[in-house]
Amino acid sequence: MRSILFLSVALVGACASHPPLPAGEPALRVTYGDLRLDTGAGRAALRERVDGAARTYCRTNDRDTAPQLIRNKAGYCFDMVRLSLVAEMPDKVRRGYYRR
Repeated sequence: MRSILFLSVALVGACASHPPLPAGEPALRVTYGDLRLDTGAGRAALRERVDGAARTYCRTNDRDTAPQLIRNKAGYCFDMVRLSLVAEMPDKVRRGYYRR
């Protein structure tokens, strides 16, 4: 009986003293509201911002982004993050991104 009581108290104590939860997914955003996508300079600035955000993200989160078997493949994180950023853009902005 005592062992059951001790076990119950130990389990409750273990539940109460859990490690802190992870902070969650790192934020990855690109602002483009100030850019004129009808000009070549605006579209180039958008591409630079997307590339810069992807590089910054990958610099700190590369090991978490790349699957273990291809972690040594150069550019995997950058390509995947860049593609996901572009995929989340509204259609008009995405067309501006791809237009040269």
